[in-house]
Amino acid sequence: MSTTIQALERRLKVMNSTIIVTAADSKFFELVQGTILSIREKPQGDSVDIGFFDVGCTPEQLQWIGQYVDYIVEPDWNYNVPDVDKQPRYLKALVSRPFLPEYFPGYEVYIWIDADAWVQDWSAIDLLVLGAKRKSFSIVPELVAKHKNRPWMQTWISWHYHLYFYHTEFDRLDIEPLLNAGVFSGARQSIHWSIWGKRLGQAISRCLDLWTDQFALNVAIYRDIGLDRVELLPLNCNWLAHYEMPQWDLQRKIWVHPFPPHNPVGIIHLTADVKVRPTHIALTTEGFKIEASLRYSGIISTPVKRYDYVSPNQIRIHLDHSFPSMIAAEPSSHPWPYLRKEVPHLWHTDLRQPTIGFVSRDEAHILYNTALKLQGKNALEIGCWLGWSTAHLAAGGVILDVVDPALADPQIYGSVDQSLRSAGVRSNVNLYPGYSPAKVEEIAKTENRRWSLIFIDGDHTSPAPLQDAQVAERYAAEDVLILFHDLASPDVAEGLNYLRDRGWNTMIYQTMQIMGVAWRGNVKPVEHIPDPAVNWTLPEHLKDYPVCNLELSRVLEKVKSFTLLGFERLWSLYSLAKQVCEEDIPGNFVECGVCRGGSSALLAWVIKNYSRRPRKLYAFDTFSGMPDPTEVDRDYRGVASNDTGFGSGALAAPISENLEVIAKELGVWDLIVPVPGLFSDTLPAYREQVGEIALLHADADWYQSTMDIFHHFYDQVHSQGFIQIDDYGHWQGCCKAVHDFEQEIRAFFQLHSVDYTGVWLSPSENWLVVRDGLTEISKSERIRLSKINVGLFPYWEMETEQLIQELEGLLEPILRSPQPEDYALIFLGDPDPQLANQTLELAAGNIALRLMEEGLELSREPFCSVVAGLNPYQWERLIPQLNYRYPLKRERFPKGLRPAIQKLPVLLLAS
Repeated sequence: MSTTIQALERRLKVMNSTIIVTAADSKFFELVQGTILSIREKPQGDSVDIGFFDVGCTPEQLQWIGQYVDYIVEPDWNYNVPDVDKQPRYLKALVSRPFLPEYFPGYEVYIWIDADAWVQDWSAIDLLVLGAKRKSFSIVPELVAKHKNRPWMQTWISWHYHLYFYHTEFDRLDIEPLLNAGVFSGARQSIHWSIWGKRLGQAISRCLDLWTDQFALNVAIYRDIGLDRVELLPLNCNWLAHYEMPQWDLQRKIWVHPFPPHNPVGIIHLTADVKVRPTHIALTTEGFKIEASLRYSGIISTPVKRYDYVSPNQIRIHLDHSFPSMIAAEPSSHPWPYLRKEVPHLWHTDLRQPTIGFVSRDEAHILYNTALKLQGKNALEIGCWLGWSTAHLAAGGVILDVVDPALADPQIYGSVDQSLRSAGVRSNVNLYPGYSPAKVEEIAKTENRRWSLIFIDGDHTSPAPLQDAQVAERYAAEDVLILFHDLASPDVAEGLNYLRDRGWNTMIYQTMQIMGVAWRGNVKPVEHIPDPAVNWTLPEHLKDYPVCNLELSRVLEKVKSFTLLGFERLWSLYSLAKQVCEEDIPGNFVECGVCRGGSSALLAWVIKNYSRRPRKLYAFDTFSGMPDPTEVDRDYRGVASNDTGFGSGALAAPISENLEVIAKELGVWDLIVPVPGLFSDTLPAYREQVGEIALLHADADWYQSTMDIFHHFYDQVHSQGFIQIDDYGHWQGCCKAVHDFEQEIRAFFQLHSVDYTGVWLSPSENWLVVRDGLTEISKSERIRLSKINVGLFPYWEMETEQLIQELEGLLEPILRSPQPEDYALIFLGDPDPQLANQTLELAAGNIALRLMEEGLELSREPFCSVVAGLNPYQWERLIPQLNYRYPLKRERFPKGLRPAIQKLPVLLLAS
């Protein structure tokens, strides 16, 4: 009796609601498991009903399915099917789809999802329901442009229409987008069901196969119902993977559209041969590659098997287009014992030689970022194979000599040459066929070379790596970095061991094949963060080496759930804090705006691990939520802060549940002084206790809170210290406070961008605005104003001689005037202030020499300021202090300020 009541309650509950229907036979059981679980494991999917057409599952399979679906039905043929006994049973599900309201009566909306499709984002289900309610039927057209117009696709569609219908019934339909019946929705009372059913009966009389019902539906919609009576849904609701692979978003860990803004894919349809392949090579939203399964992987596990990792602090580069034969290969069967197959990073090889690997994506970026530090210097690569590593080194701007015996093969030489030309770096590279160390000796002597960067990736068998290290040491510059690849091999490690034993600084990079670096002199190796998703181990022969940032990688992984800061701002805080400690800049660390405490804990961890002197981290916050904002406190779109979800009272984070938890996990709780309360109360009360500040993190969001921070703590920041402002780009009030405070102290901060919102500054870099008659300060620290202030905005990269002549035309009459010191010339120095100063000095020198030849004394001169690093907001405040502008043939203006500058009167001087 109770069972009957429960069934009745369930029936009452679903009246006028939605059912999702799918189908499978025993061969599609694994796929349909993903379909069903992708619905049930969503919060919204727990209450929706699921119907299932059984067209050949085993009893064991049906037992599993029965745990998750509400109805299991074995459909009929519904038509007089020719040779019905010879037809595969799965076709019963397809020919039953026009009769879903009859098989599962009582629902308002019916959604069909093929067994080889699964739900990733519930928004697709919402759109399917909405489409059925709006126009009684909704479906997704196949609109992938790069396939739609292919002749073979058109031929395929035309052939199938001919197969099922007479020409008069489908004339010109083959040029219309095909409506894919793998995912659709319909309302219970829709006329679409019966019209589709009639067209399907016509088609079956001619031919029944896998596509019959889909083409019948297309004829029904285009010929009988009309496209205007169907809701056409976006590709998101039925993403046909054989047309175009979605991209993987590493941050959100979901499949997304390949084009910005990378919206989530709602339903992924494993069409054609996509369903039979266990994994696929796909791109990430950052442009790198992963090897992943497109099947549903559950709510916990990830579909990604192998992936391209790049240390997130490094500058990115994409050179894949220059290596069209590069593939991601499966390393599991490779015989080399030192290939670290357990590391889940992609192993890249070349189609023509798939047994020889390239450096990984992460390792290539170490090369590229190292080369960027040594632009214009001589570099040496021992072992280039097909040029993947070579291209990354050369792209960093070094002048590269490459030694490899494989270059004696004309085909390999030609391939390397072509790839380097494609990458635009061939002019930076000298290719030398030959063996190291003999060829290296020859180049060093004949070309008189000393190399500042050396990459050793040649013969991996002893004693070759040792010999490579020895010859590298002999011809290395005084300031040099030597990189090694494949240190997983003990033979390769002999080279690094040699340099370590000779007194060089050495360090390991935890990458797929382990890289190492040895250095001496006035250079530092690049920072690298090992992939935090990997449980890294070191082979026994490398146990004594320090590993670059291995512990930091784990710390960043822990703190990210305790902070709203993205990686870029966390990395900037870490880098500034570490620099403070390494340079032993005096002062405590202060964070104003702590929230959950992740960034506070990170800063305290830096103190614990790097500081040479005792320091504390003072953590100021209400810890009970945001204070009340003012009218100026709007986000970058102009939305009032209280309408954004981050307004008054938001972001409450009790100390005992947040800051204390993460600080104790990192072992730094004793270094943190939490100070609860409003800034206006706590900052002045703690000024004396805080004392000198080496690093100040201002994360206050609102105008008044930011002004409180600067008013009470700015003067306590050490001149060589740092201030990082978290919300400069996101909250208008914060931005206004920064520039209002600049005006108060008559200075402009040099704001270094971190990401779209974060900036940092150092008081030592401030541009102070001073007028004539005041105490003289160094040229690099001031914008000098006088009685006649003239703005110049040169395009410094133009032909130098022409620009010098124009500047001479300004400087000469000023120097000949009775009072040259009445003039202050303000030059925009971006993007290259060094070039700007050199050009200006040449022009001034020419005029000075000319006047001296005439016997004129130059006891006085105009004030000149070459101003670089100011943003448009700052120039906007500087322009009103200019009296004139001096136009040049080619000019560069701060972004958006051309009209304001061109309104300034033009300075006219007598020749």
